[in-house]
Amino acid sequence: MHPDQDPSFEADGVALPEELAPDAVRESPSADSAYSARSDEALARQWDLLLVELRKHLNRQQLETWFRTAALRSAGPEGIAIVVQNSFTSNWLRSAPYLGALEAAARTVFGGNWPIQIVVDPELAVRGRAATPMANPAPTNKPEIAATAVPAQPRASREARGGQEAGLLWSSDVALNPHYRFDNFVVGPCNRFAYAAAVGVSESPGKSYNPFFLHGSVGLGKTHLLQSLCYSLLERDPETRILYLSCETFINHFISALENGDLQKFRNKYRNVDVLVVDDIHLLANKERTQEEFFHTFNTLYNASKQIVLSSDSPPKEIPTLQDRLVSRFKWGLVTEIEKPCYETRMAILKRKSREKGKEIPDSVAQLVAEHVDSNIRELEGAVNRLLGYASLNALDVTPDLARHVLRDVFLSPKGQPSMDDILRLVTSHFQIKVTELQSRRRTKAIAHPRQIAMYLARTITRHSLEEVGGFFGGRDHTTVLYAVEQIEKQMKADDRFRAMIQGLLSQLQR
Repeated sequence: MHPDQDPSFEADGVALPEELAPDAVRESPSADSAYSARSDEALARQWDLLLVELRKHLNRQQLETWFRTAALRSAGPEGIAIVVQNSFTSNWLRSAPYLGALEAAARTVFGGNWPIQIVVDPELAVRGRAATPMANPAPTNKPEIAATAVPAQPRASREARGGQEAGLLWSSDVALNPHYRFDNFVVGPCNRFAYAAAVGVSESPGKSYNPFFLHGSVGLGKTHLLQSLCYSLLERDPETRILYLSCETFINHFISALENGDLQKFRNKYRNVDVLVVDDIHLLANKERTQEEFFHTFNTLYNASKQIVLSSDSPPKEIPTLQDRLVSRFKWGLVTEIEKPCYETRMAILKRKSREKGKEIPDSVAQLVAEHVDSNIRELEGAVNRLLGYASLNALDVTPDLARHVLRDVFLSPKGQPSMDDILRLVTSHFQIKVTELQSRRRTKAIAHPRQIAMYLARTITRHSLEEVGGFFGGRDHTTVLYAVEQIEKQMKADDRFRAMIQGLLSQLQR
């Protein structure tokens, strides 16, 4: 029997109740009688029906990614308003494949060609429902956490907490990835301390390491550790209330609360949790009023022994214009850095990632890739995906020669087109300093002079604008970059040895 003809149709192993089965769509009330005034319950039911129909046009991953935190705000001949949390999601849902799927689903559910409106509401918080096309069945033995959200808790559980939801809160804007667990995190010298600290936080939240501040460059595994920590907390206690979101979302919610006069509602949401995880906390730079609000949120949670977890591209003291009292509080607990993976760690990551893809690459290939890809873990994973995908599509063995062919753009940097990473790598190596020092607010001569040289090199051989170059060095403005270029040019005219040194650096970059 076709699923559309069976009211007990199961979606990905999850039985939909009869009132949400596709047959119920055909029993929807007519446009003339039932869509004039709607309660929240009726809107929630109609949204469920829309999701059932969307399954016929979109795959599960698309539904999870773009519709998990959406909701139906209103529906009628004048239009169907679907509310989402941010403009990024709104833009995607307005694109052809998703808008077409929504229009087709709406025709089936509501029986008319009603216009679709996508509305942005940063304060949207969709509560868990007992069963939707995206829900996951509760396990019977070891508690597992759904890939995108923790299933709604039983009624008794919520009543015991005063009606509050538990688990990863629906107002979180980060979905937990089931592949990000402690047991599949590759531990090496570059990340061993950070890994041990994250495990420690998951075992005793709100105690020894509070706050837990994790920093490092992009693609080094910060997200993997933070999500592993959340999974571990929820496995130990599914009642743990976790709010996991980006700093940008915190800022947008705060601005929205100011505009709408809902500061108390905002504060209740952020201060009534067991664990607050904020990614990219460095985005608080230059936002004095938001820093003030986060300071009070931090104090409230800390004094209540609630766990605070923060991640950033740089340590607290190097976040531009961050208030001293926030810097001090961020350093109260444990500040730890994830560094670039060493050669042995890169080898282990390549072997692990290829095994997860179903075909472990030979040692000779792993060695070759590990020698050439040394910047971050995401590039390593991308190299594995490209190599195994090409080999599979062309029925070829994975060999060093194949790796050189498929990854030739990685192995051979284009001449005359150095990147900012190349410039930073060369300058930090030449002057024996760290990238984080170049990007910090420190103005000692040992740091400021190499920083000016790096800015000069960037303006000389890249196409980046003054603003873009300044962004690579801790968010400095264009006037700082102009001043640096002028100073280096002046010194080159006055000092032959200095000019020769600069020309030598330029030659190395353009080889």
